[in-house]
Amino acid sequence: MSDPTTPAAWANQFASLWMVCGQGFPVDVKEIALEVTKTRFSDPVGLVRAHGIQGIDGILSKRKRGDWCISYDETITVPGRINFTLGHEFGHYLLHRKIREEGFQCGQAEMLDYESPESRKFESEANKFASYLLMPATDFRSQIEGQVVTLDLLGHCANRYGTSFTATALKWVELTDQPALLAMARDGFICWSYPSRRARLLRTYLPPGTPVPQSSLRRLNSAADINRRNQGSRVPPGVWHPELEAEEFVIISDHFDLAIFLVRFPYAGMVEQAEEKDWDAFTFFENRAQG
Repeated sequence: MSDPTTPAAWANQFASLWMVCGQGFPVDVKEIALEVTKTRFSDPVGLVRAHGIQGIDGILSKRKRGDWCISYDETITVPGRINFTLGHEFGHYLLHRKIREEGFQCGQAEMLDYESPESRKFESEANKFASYLLMPATDFRSQIEGQVVTLDLLGHCANRYGTSFTATALKWVELTDQPALLAMARDGFICWSYPSRRARLLRTYLPPGTPVPQSSLRRLNSAADINRRNQGSRVPPGVWHPELEAEEFVIISDHFDLAIFLVRFPYAGMVEQAEEKDWDAFTFFENRAQG
């Protein structure tokens, strides 16, 4: 079997193998890494274990015996974070171990820092691999097809795939045919935003440093508004788009002090789509960082 050349192709190969074998979700990254690599590669993953180092989510390291070890921070309490970390480090193993033999040490800063020129390519590719392995596009579409997004729907998908809310929401925006925007914010300013395919045509992208709308900050900071946050709130034009009303969900992020804003534009009507190449979330961030 020839080796794939892209993160998505690698992930699709392993995800297909997992499903063909009749396995359910979530995908067991540890089992795949240990069992498949020992029969396929001369330098397999020989050990997957907790490393006991807080602040370092995952490590890929080469052992003296010539095989590789994937280790993770077992103290992480956010549901799905460990699973995604294992997928991320396995992606480094498949894609990058021959390029950087000293291995990788990854925290959330590396996994989310799409602007860093030093780590942008490797981290983006490892994230893409983990996303496609844990949340195969065909199965994910079957879960969301014909449904309006709600936090309950995203929670269902996060539970099914064993992924964090952030990774699941990003995957939904990547695959949905609805105009929608996912924005990550810290201290009242946008860190990054990712529009869906239809939303890009509406020019909904918000560059880093854009202030978060004041009404959204008030909803985020109002503990009494928790039920409304979960249900979503209709907001007028001029908040998230100059001309379009929107429906806004505010999600407390599972990464540090960040907040997620998931914004739908259900009143935009049908948008005529020109031919454009395929995009996915992590390619979008990599290309955007390159200008």
